[in-house]
Parts: sequence; structure tokens; C-alpha cells
Amino acid sequence: MAELDPRAEAIRYLSEDRWEAHRLLFRHRHPEESCAAHREIVRVIHSRQPRVNIEGFRGIGKSTFLEEGAVLRACFREFHNMVVVSASYMRAVDRLSAIKREFEINPFIGQEPLFGHLRGSVWQEGKIVLATEACIQAIGRGQSLAGLKHYDWRPDALLIDDLEDPEEVRTDPEREMTWKWVLETLLPSLADPATTWVRSLGTRRGVGSLPERLEKAGWPTVKYPIEFKDLETGKRTATWPGKFPLAKIDAMHEMYRGDEHTWAQEYLCQASSVSDRVFRREQFRYEPRVRTWEPVYCFIDPARTVGQKSASTGWAAWSWVNRRLVVWASDAPVLLPDEIVALVFDLNERFEPVWIEIEQDGLEQFLLQPIRQEQVRRGVAVPYRGRKAITATRGGGKLAFIRGLQPFFEAGEVVFAQPLPELENQFMSFPHGRIDAANALAYAPVTRPAAPIYNEFSVEHIVEDLAMMQGKPVFLAANATGSVTAAVLAQAFDGRLLILADWVMEGPPAECVEHIAEQAVLAGESARLEPGKPRSWEEMLKIAAPDRLVLRRRSPVWVVPPGHRERYTNVGLHQAVRAIPAESRSGGERVRGSLALRDFLTRRERGFPMVEISTEARWTLRALAGGYTRSLVHGRLQDEAEAGPYRVLIEGLESFIALVKAGVTEDKDEDDGQNWRVDERTGQRYVSAMPMRTQ
Repeated sequence: MAELDPRAEAIRYLSEDRWEAHRLLFRHRHPEESCAAHREIVRVIHSRQPRVNIEGFRGIGKSTFLEEGAVLRACFREFHNMVVVSASYMRAVDRLSAIKREFEINPFIGQEPLFGHLRGSVWQEGKIVLATEACIQAIGRGQSLAGLKHYDWRPDALLIDDLEDPEEVRTDPEREMTWKWVLETLLPSLADPATTWVRSLGTRRGVGSLPERLEKAGWPTVKYPIEFKDLETGKRTATWPGKFPLAKIDAMHEMYRGDEHTWAQEYLCQASSVSDRVFRREQFRYEPRVRTWEPVYCFIDPARTVGQKSASTGWAAWSWVNRRLVVWASDAPVLLPDEIVALVFDLNERFEPVWIEIEQDGLEQFLLQPIRQEQVRRGVAVPYRGRKAITATRGGGKLAFIRGLQPFFEAGEVVFAQPLPELENQFMSFPHGRIDAANALAYAPVTRPAAPIYNEFSVEHIVEDLAMMQGKPVFLAANATGSVTAAVLAQAFDGRLLILADWVMEGPPAECVEHIAEQAVLAGESARLEPGKPRSWEEMLKIAAPDRLVLRRRSPVWVVPPGHRERYTNVGLHQAVRAIPAESRSGGERVRGSLALRDFLTRRERGFPMVEISTEARWTLRALAGGYTRSLVHGRLQDEAEAGPYRVLIEGLESFIALVKAGVTEDKDEDDGQNWRVDERTGQRYVSAMPMRTQ
């Protein structure tokens, strides 16, 4: 058996294992440790597939491997006429120069007897002819292809490298022209357009770019982003950990904050068109302002993970002022569950919002019970509720949901009260990158109150530190359901209605009434004139003995809606009040009270608003500002107010005001001795013929 020629054996070995050929022959071009993606790129370059579209992040070395692939194919005599095409002739020449250099300086190619001396007679800037008579030539995009033949050989190998210059700003018509040139001029010039070896390298720079069109045309396409999610674990994984570990990727990504489009194109093999960039920087209007009476709404999009590496929690706080969306604050920090709970109470303290809404999935998973426990610990009631997450809509899911804000931005109806860099960056990078803060703000149109019941309420009704009127009766307008108990501390006299404080507590009356009563009594400390003992007229003429001014604790009178007197449907509110013990009265008809309250809000007495509400009555202020509203269901405005704590609170107040309208709020100490009673159905006052008794 004849002994194998070592040279032929080496060539056969390298031809069969192209990765080893790259690793051994071009070691000087790869100082860093290679990765699995490099092996795949080499396999794709040398595969038998005639056409392949290769996309990879900037820096992965795809052009380097393709240059080496061209040299190896020349060494193995796998073509006669190779054409290198780029965005311009000079860029194609640069690529050809890198190929020429290997024939000139690589000790394994051209100087050793492995492949023989390959440098031929033609060694020009844009064209070389090897000793094997194979030709490699360079052309630019749009260039005439006349004379592209080499001898009798039409191009039988095509290398397309970034046909769309990354430094160009190209329009859609220009991309269309490039595509037509490829289809109508470049590909038809090949020896066999169907079977010729073609490798295209490129980056998607906008919808309609060449790589996207090639993929849609059916070309096999491979993509190598800088990072990916592992199929088994789902964890972030660096494509080339030796050179671009995750820490370095994060540092690089940070430089693209606010320009996620570029990051996605250059490093994630994703593209977006101009039409996708629905938010523009000039749409961000900043008008510094201080919040006063505006009703605030907050939304939290909580992170779903619970470890130290939790995803970001997006939140936003805003108000609707006429037709304008005023954004007070927003952020997307990385928070653990206990920190999200703390955020809820921080937002409540900072903005006193009408509602703090939380994506319902996150609320049910790990926030509901901690928030309740924290309310008990702090003694603070927070107006929070869950809202079903917008995750799947006909328009394209969460991205389409966020895109719904675009008309408001375009119309100039979104105003930012302060710089919000995180939110702005997310909108400018949309639809790429993080969208947690943007998603939180996207709930603003959804949570916008459909029809506040009391549009007459305004900032003039709000009084800082409203003082109780001494010597006047005090009432607790209370209402309850089986799960919520609410009360308003109020005074009504001389054409004035003062709302001094309020309470909303989770729980049935039996658990909450006593606590409310204790707080109300403390708030109801009042000065009273205590007359001395009765004296005769003669004694009074001798010595002046004025009445004494004393402080005494004054228990408010409880007024509850008539429905709580129902035998079978009551929730125990009257019973809980009697157990304190305290006096309770039935209020008037809620509808009458609603009409009266609307009238009171529009009237002034002695130059002052008839209704004055203390800043301490936060639930009442929030209710009138937008919490007590009729909802919109399936496009129809509902007749009744939206269910919830605000409805419980205000319906109790309306029942009390019906009593005020009927004139049944005078002090018991000033009673004229008549056996006055109140009709529980109408709230009308009348003198009863029944024996005197208390309620």
C-alpha cells in the first residue's frame, strides 16, 4: 500500500474540518478564546447551502471569519470568480485588502508548500488573480457589473458584506432601490443564481433593510445576538463570554440608555422602523408645577421575581387636569417584595392618591397580605386595588397597550412636572429595552374617571387645618358594608357644612366602630358655656356671676343611612354604635342628600363656600376629586357610583346631608322638649305622639 503524501493528507484533513483549518491557519487573527457561536458561523460559511444570510452583533467577528472563509475556498480551489460586494467600492476594497494580506504574510498560505505559491499575475486594488487563475474582485453597491466575467467564468461565489453602510441614514425608498439592485442586477449576474455560493453579512437597520428582506424572501438566516436566554434554564447567557461577559454587556448597554433602538440593531439583531418609534423627544413637555388639589392616580407594575436580582418595578403618578395628563413622578427601580410594599405607603404619603393600582397578578402573588398587615401596623388605610394586567390584546399585547399613549403625546396633552429620565429613556427606546415605567403610565387612560359625580367640587372647598366650630353639634356620618366601615366627622349650622375628618377601615362595623369613635371623640374636644345655678332676679342684680367657660369632651352623634335599620340585611352598624355606647340616628334618603350636596357645593354663605373640607379629611377630598365616580362599562356610563370605599363613605355623607336639608341637626341640649322624630324613609322631622324614648 502506497504511503500517503503528508501534504495531501494535511489538505484533506483541513478541508474536512473547516473549524480546525480556521483555528490552525489563522491563529494570529484570534487572540481571544473562541466561543460556540464562532464554530456555528464557520459551519454556516462552509455549508453546502447555496445561500445564507448571516447576522451577528458588532464585534463577534463574522467579517473576519468570512474573509478567512474566502481564503480557504481559494486554497481548496472551490471557485473561479469570487465577487466581494459592499456599501461602496472602497469598503469592498478594504475587505479585499484583508483577504490579499493573508496570501502575502500568512506563513501557512502562499509561502509554505502546503498550498503552493498562490499569488498570481494580477494584484490590484480592486482585483486579484491567483496562481490557480481564480479571481477575487471588489465592487460597490449600485456599481455597473459590466466586465464582471473573469475569462469565461461568470461569478460563481458572492460575498456580500454590509451592503447598507452603518454610517448612512437611509430612507425607505433608498432601501427599496438597494433591494431592486440586488434582485435585478447583482443576483442575475451570477453563473447560476440558484446554486451559486452566496454569503451575506449585515445588520438590520430599520424595517425593509436587506437582511430582513433576504429572510422574508426565504434565505436561510442565522442570528447571533450578544446575549440570549438559555433554552434549559431561561437565564441570560453571553454569546461570547470570553470577550463579552454579562457584566461588560450591561456596561455597554448602559451607554445606550434612551437609544435602545440602536442597541437592539447593533447587538441584539433586532430592527425597528421609524414608524415603530412612536415617541419622539420633542414630544416631552416639561412644565414645573407644584401639586395642590389635583386628584392623583398611581400605578405599580411589580416585578414578578423575589430574589436579589428582581426585575425592575415600574410605577407612575399622574393627574388628569381637564384634558391634560400631568405626570408627577415615575421610576423603575429594582425592588424586592418588601420594598414594593414600602413603595405603596410612600406613594400614599407623598401624593395622597385617589387610587394606588397594582397589576393584579403581582398583587395576588405576594403583595396583598403584606399590605394589609402593614396597614394595621401603621394604622393607615391605603386606597389600593388590583387591576387585571394588560397582557394580550388584539392590537399586539403590552407593546400595543403602551403605544396607545402616542395620540396624547402627539396632541401635546402629556405634561411632565419634573424631569423623569428613566421614563423618558424607556419611551425613547420603545419598543426595545425595559418598558416597566412606560407600562405603568399607559394605565392612565384606563384609570381615568369616566364621570365624577360631583363636578362642582373645586380647590376653594379645601381648607388647611379647618377648625371645629365651638359650641356647635358634631356628627359622625357613617356607613358600612360587610368588609368596609367609613365615617365622616362633620358639623352643619348657619348655612355651613364643615367636614373635619374621616375614616375608612377594612372590616365590619363590629371591629371598626369603636376605634372610629375614640378618634372622633379626641377630634371633638369643644369649649362650652356651663351656666351656674338658677338665681332670683334680685340676686342677679346684686352680684354678676357669669357663666363658666369649660372644656368638656363632646361625643358626636352618629348618623347612618336608613337601610341599616333593615331587619334582615343590616351589617350591624347600629348595633356596633349602641355597644360603645353612643347615640345613633337614621339619616335621610341618599338621593335627596346627593341633590343637596351638589347644591351646597355651588353656593356661598357670607362670601365663603357653604362646604368647607379640612385637609385632614383625605378620603373625602379624594372621593369628591375623582374617587366617587360613575364607571364606564362596555362603553356605557353606569347609573350608580363605582363600588368601593369611596362609595361607602360618600353615601353615608349624603344620607347625613339629607338630614341637614331637613333641618334636623340642632344640639340636643337646646331641644325644646318636644318629642321630635325623623322619618327614616324621607329624612323629614316630625313630632311623635309616642312616649319619649331614645334611639
